[in-house]
Amino acid sequence: MLTVTEVCRDRLLCEARLLPVMFLCQGRANDSQNNQIAADSLKLIWALKKLASQVRPIQVYGLITQSVSLSPTKHLAHPVEEVLWHYISNGTRHRLADFRNQQLSIRHSQFSHRLEADNNGTRLWIRELRSEDTGSYIAFITLQGTTQTIDLTFNLTVYEPVPSPDIKMEMEQNTSDWCNFTLLCSGPTNPSALSYSWMYRHKEQYQPYTNGTTIRVSLQPESWDGEYLCFIHNPADHKNVSITPREFCPDIRRTKVINDSRKHYILLIILLLALLLLSIAWYVRAMKKRKKGPPSTVIDPLNEVQYIEIHTCQSDKNLKTIYSLEQKPASPRETRAQTIYTELQNVHRTSQE
Repeated sequence: MLTVTEVCRDRLLCEARLLPVMFLCQGRANDSQNNQIAADSLKLIWALKKLASQVRPIQVYGLITQSVSLSPTKHLAHPVEEVLWHYISNGTRHRLADFRNQQLSIRHSQFSHRLEADNNGTRLWIRELRSEDTGSYIAFITLQGTTQTIDLTFNLTVYEPVPSPDIKMEMEQNTSDWCNFTLLCSGPTNPSALSYSWMYRHKEQYQPYTNGTTIRVSLQPESWDGEYLCFIHNPADHKNVSITPREFCPDIRRTKVINDSRKHYILLIILLLALLLLSIAWYVRAMKKRKKGPPSTVIDPLNEVQYIEIHTCQSDKNLKTIYSLEQKPASPRETRAQTIYTELQNVHRTSQE
């Protein structure tokens, strides 16, 4: 009696030899036994077929608006006759596309004008990815000259591009030997959908740092020239940003010298400004005096006192001076003119009378 195990030593030939086995079994047992053998044979064949052709699902990641390819990770031993592609989304299975005679026929309207195939249909390209393209894709590959079908499953997840991150720094109390600060790396989108990691680079050497959005750092001056890099990423994309401690950890000792020098420069500038202001004030005052000129020495004739000499009127005798005063200009310091009064008499008339 031939058994299924003897006929199916080669698991890939089990399905092709199923009918002969059933006929061999039919003449050697009753109908109920034949039915049971046939059922067991079918179960065994499908189990062997599944073990022979099943491959672990291949994880694929893509970015919105970009392209992604679904292809086998290993070379196929036989030429391909046809490939049937199916798409599973939210538990619903859809017929996606068929590849026969070197032509691809798209069966799902969601993917119209967005699918391409090469490598005899075993590699499928999806263009202009959308978030709703996330799901499972199954390729049923039929090889030429055999009844074997290879099933390949691809789990596609479509992500949004990672935004550019930003690093914020918070200074803590510093000393001359230590610089203490906190770095916070963040993005404009929900951080729960992204992963964060840090790396420290110093003198072309990279050292992984603590993962997470926030790190606390204490550095000595010899390490201030290093660089901290924050990586923000999802499975399909990543970006990074860096910051150098030297930007916000100035040398305390050097800063003190610089500050002292600045103080001296400030004092010198103030002194020069004061001298400049004094020079300007002196110059303005001198110009005002020059415009005003020396005090006026012109004598006002109204304020001047007039002096005259009085003589007797005798025609045959020399004039005799009765009263005389020296004529002098009025002093500019005298505030008012002085008037002198005198009484004049005719000497001759008095003697005759």
